[in-house]
Amino acid sequence: MKKYLIITLLAVLPSSIFAIAGLGLSVNQSLFSVGSSSSPLLVEVPGLDPMEVGSFTHHGFENGAGIGGYLYLDIIPVIDLDVEFNVVGNLYNFSFINPVSNLDSVQFAYAAANTYITIQKSVFDLGIPFLARANLYAGLGYNQHVGTPMIDQEMLTTVVGGNIETGEIDEDALIDYLKKNKLEATGFHVQAGLQMHLLTFDVFAYYRYTMAKDVIPGNNGFGSFNVRFGFGI
Repeated sequence: MKKYLIITLLAVLPSSIFAIAGLGLSVNQSLFSVGSSSSPLLVEVPGLDPMEVGSFTHHGFENGAGIGGYLYLDIIPVIDLDVEFNVVGNLYNFSFINPVSNLDSVQFAYAAANTYITIQKSVFDLGIPFLARANLYAGLGYNQHVGTPMIDQEMLTTVVGGNIETGEIDEDALIDYLKKNKLEATGFHVQAGLQMHLLTFDVFAYYRYTMAKDVIPGNNGFGSFNVRFGFGI
């Protein structure tokens, strides 16, 4: 009797245990490079040419780590709908030198909030009957981004109250500047990877290429390796 009960339960599992939707946590490693740069710090002098009062150096950085969440719907015929939100960031160094201040290799942060809406389709399925399945999938979609600007002379001039000779940074002015000068962009992306289901649990591993100008300063796009852990509902 127990044997037949188990067989009966397994027979109905695919309609209930393989989810029609899912949600969970996502982590990623974004792949990009922001080059270093150096420029003089100049102030306006009435009746004269701009005067150099120091120098600013941005040391550049590579790649970024991110974390976020996702939600997908698997009830639409032929295709699936996937929505993901994540935050990606990294630390970088800059130097600010003038006659009264020498800030050498000070750390600052770059961060971007990203939203991805993806239509995707399974291209190959495999599985263990009743218990687990996996599929290779590919997708494309639309993305939105909001990021922090990189430090430059304009930012420095603003956050020190217009007097960059003193080198005294106003933290409130810095926060206000970042809010008013945030980087905003939209674009498109393509992605492909492997989705694995074990009972009600999901694991995704995929590569995504994002096409959006200057989300990463000086770049028209960037790649990322992504892993997800979640469960079906």
